[in-house]
Amino acid sequence: MPPNILLILTDQHSPHIAGFAGNDKVQTRALDRLAARSTRFDAAYCQSPLCVPSRMSLWSGRYPHHCAAWDNRSVLHGMTIPRWLAQQGYTTAAVGKMHFRGEEQMHGFQERPYGDLVESTIPVHQPDPPDTADGRSSSHAVGRFPFAGASAIPESLQADRVVTTESLAWLLNHHTQRQPWFFCASYMRPHFPLTAPERYIRRYLEMDLPQPPLPEGYPEGLHPHDRFIVDDFGLTRFSPEEHRRALAGYYAALDYVDDCIGDILAGLEQAGCLDNTYIVYTADHGDMAGEHGLWWKRTYYEASARVPLLISGPGIQPGAVIDAPVELVDLFPTFCDWAEVAPPSKLDGESLTGLLNGGHREKHTALSEMLGERTETRFRMVRDARWKYVEFPSAPPRLFDLENDPDEWDDLWPEIPPEAPVDALRAHLPGEWDAIIRQRQAEYDQRPPFQPLSRAAVHYRLGDGRLIDADDHLYERTD
Repeated sequence: MPPNILLILTDQHSPHIAGFAGNDKVQTRALDRLAARSTRFDAAYCQSPLCVPSRMSLWSGRYPHHCAAWDNRSVLHGMTIPRWLAQQGYTTAAVGKMHFRGEEQMHGFQERPYGDLVESTIPVHQPDPPDTADGRSSSHAVGRFPFAGASAIPESLQADRVVTTESLAWLLNHHTQRQPWFFCASYMRPHFPLTAPERYIRRYLEMDLPQPPLPEGYPEGLHPHDRFIVDDFGLTRFSPEEHRRALAGYYAALDYVDDCIGDILAGLEQAGCLDNTYIVYTADHGDMAGEHGLWWKRTYYEASARVPLLISGPGIQPGAVIDAPVELVDLFPTFCDWAEVAPPSKLDGESLTGLLNGGHREKHTALSEMLGERTETRFRMVRDARWKYVEFPSAPPRLFDLENDPDEWDDLWPEIPPEAPVDALRAHLPGEWDAIIRQRQAEYDQRPPFQPLSRAAVHYRLGDGRLIDADDHLYERTD
């Protein structure tokens, strides 16, 4: 029988903050154990460091400019990983955050027992504390730092805990069937709000967490793209203590979701459900978490555009590390290889099986781009084994030598080294800015109006097809 495929997805996990990545402060014991029996990719990139565009690109196997993944209101269309695998005889299911916009909420998943199943007036991440459901918890004007701390939501109602319970239930119920399955367990954390059960918060508040260093001349001397992020989120308004609490909250949220992942894997191993199964762990994008004086995402730095990627399963070499640039769009053709089916046409990714088998592949670059929202946040980034080139619609390009400057402190654009292959890198970028913006505007003009159908962040789908709100009782009604 073809192998099963388990995709575990978190939201906003910096590739630098994990034990397997060399961070000795955070406790990621479950992921560290998974990494020990996996091949680890140390140069894996999302195709857009923003939730919806990144996920659209992952599920479609296409770059954002090819699948109209402009911003967090973009709608996914066309072929997807679960739809293609379902056509090849796989049972497909998902639990947790998908962040699909619009009426269509399945996109090839035959079952979604729990998650963000309809458009809602409540953000997909449970507002925490509950009285921030008025939008304060995600407001740029307010900032996310004031809400970092112990969660005010009972642990049994935490979305990440329910994702664990419902994922394990579905997998245990299906592991004896004579049909291969593709399953995605998708978690909300460590995306803000930076909250976790009290014991996790206390662990990191009591720890001496080193604050990332600030760039010289911060913030006045920053590149215009970086300076906009500082001002947009009001990062200089917050005190060093608030920055410290935010970083502790991020570590705590990651520690908590790691324990949730550990519970899934332990339950499946105990039941013998992981035979003939590939396990893939990754995130939709990273988080700056204070690096370069920045927070959150929407930028080209490694902490934001790069993601952790672990793959284990039949024939996968445990403990191997691959530093060749790869992309999340590569997962679609990789899953097709494992399923022993041809991939659909027009995919932008290339299968990782060659690298996993100790060989090579044709593609040697990785692309990440922000094409929507505001002009100030737009960029297109491409990197090869050594160099990273970034261009902007209205600011100077940037160039980094990742081999000699992995932390990206030295922008080489003012004095480009003669060996830097700038023209070759630029050739991998899509079209011209004006053409891309025209394409984006045409899609914007056809968007249907936003029509929320729920006041809950997450929902259950019952066996008879009915949808019920899972957490609306946490939030006061204002309508």
